[in-house]
Amino acid sequence: MFCRNIIVRPQWIRRLSHSPSQFRAQYLSSNDSEKTSMPVLLFINKRSGGQSGEKIYHKLLRLLNPRQVFLLENDQTIHHALNIYSSLSNVRICVFGGDGTVGWVLGRLAESYPSLNNPPVCICPLGTGNDLSRVLSWGDQYDPKRLLSTLIQIPYAQVIALDRWQVNMEPLEESRHVSYDRRFLSLFTPPKFIRDTKRPSYQNHRTLPNTCFINYMSFGLDAAIALEFHDRRSRDPRKFSSPLKNKLMYLNESRKYLNDFARSKMWNLRSYIRLICDGENLTDSIKNCHTLLVLNIPGYASGTNPWGKSSHTSSNSSSSSSSASMAIQKDPDSFEQISTSSVDCIDLPANTHDVYELITLNECSTDGNTSSSATSITTMNSNSTGKFERQDFGDKKIEVVGLSTTHMATIHIGFRGTRIAQCNQLRIELCCPMTAQMDGEPFYLPESVAVDITHAGQVLVLKNENR
Repeated sequence: MFCRNIIVRPQWIRRLSHSPSQFRAQYLSSNDSEKTSMPVLLFINKRSGGQSGEKIYHKLLRLLNPRQVFLLENDQTIHHALNIYSSLSNVRICVFGGDGTVGWVLGRLAESYPSLNNPPVCICPLGTGNDLSRVLSWGDQYDPKRLLSTLIQIPYAQVIALDRWQVNMEPLEESRHVSYDRRFLSLFTPPKFIRDTKRPSYQNHRTLPNTCFINYMSFGLDAAIALEFHDRRSRDPRKFSSPLKNKLMYLNESRKYLNDFARSKMWNLRSYIRLICDGENLTDSIKNCHTLLVLNIPGYASGTNPWGKSSHTSSNSSSSSSSASMAIQKDPDSFEQISTSSVDCIDLPANTHDVYELITLNECSTDGNTSSSATSITTMNSNSTGKFERQDFGDKKIEVVGLSTTHMATIHIGFRGTRIAQCNQLRIELCCPMTAQMDGEPFYLPESVAVDITHAGQVLVLKNENR
């Protein structure tokens, strides 16, 4: 039986001539049935889901009160809906779209409400990656057969806080281009996304998608591929009619950068980027990286987890094992291996990558070159054993990860990238034109800029506990 609690009852809607929205919803009384109601506003991006959003919109018009279903056109659509239902308590919002659409709606909510006072938001995934939807357990893709069951689960979902991160950019003076190794460039050809500044895809997408992000931001090779895909989809959306086709088209666009993959040993991001985490220069940490990833959630690139599952250690356990030395090998053409002088400080493996680390533990410790090739883990908020804190998208900290070309492939089978830092603020100085993406929306930065990332408050979202 369909859950009536999520439906806006027609008698709640009143016409107001003096209101910009012309309508206002208000409970008629304080009876028990209205107190337990949890009306859901639905925002649908008609271009998401392989252009199937509009079909879903018309289906929802038949299932629910049409006054609670909104086809996203612009910011005004969101503000209009919020104005109508501003008097109702216990309102929930469901966004039908991809990560970009969800970020858009959350951004407008953050502007309209104080921190942690917005109507909590859930997701019906219509995008290609749907990383936030996966993390919040709303699914990896839209299933028409589960539409009703998804709506019914909304009132029972857990309300949690999600960090938002502000992105500010400023021109970078020529004298500050300390990371740009011109001697390196004179010996080797830079990657395509550095040298080919006149590509049509780069010229067409030079606008920052948003001033804040909630999922991730990245720079380098992955963003270059995403930008080619995004540009082609923008020019011919009819060819992108399903999530499966989208992924196949994405793989096809990546072929344009095969030469950069093949020449991965001859270039890295340290020549083009200066990385500063909580005031500490960590540029050397990206010397073997081809993508720099800034993570807020444990999800990226259609469900991968580049940070991996952290082993959280209490202060007592960390002090007892403080004498154990831990190091990490950073080889761009092999998986990371952890070597340690004491097996006792290794927790039970939490994922595929950790299992690999434990298997190769003895091999690492017996390798005569280990001590010379390994470098200590650098972390802003680690305990004495060098372990990072547990990743949490509500802890006001952000994770910084480096990906080599090998990592870009192996993260899809359970491995992780190179953990660089957990920090509260981040500065990334781009010493040349660079491709980037924010919450799955790629763009091109044609000039040298400094990107400052700081905490921008929190919004309320819904986690599905019933899946």
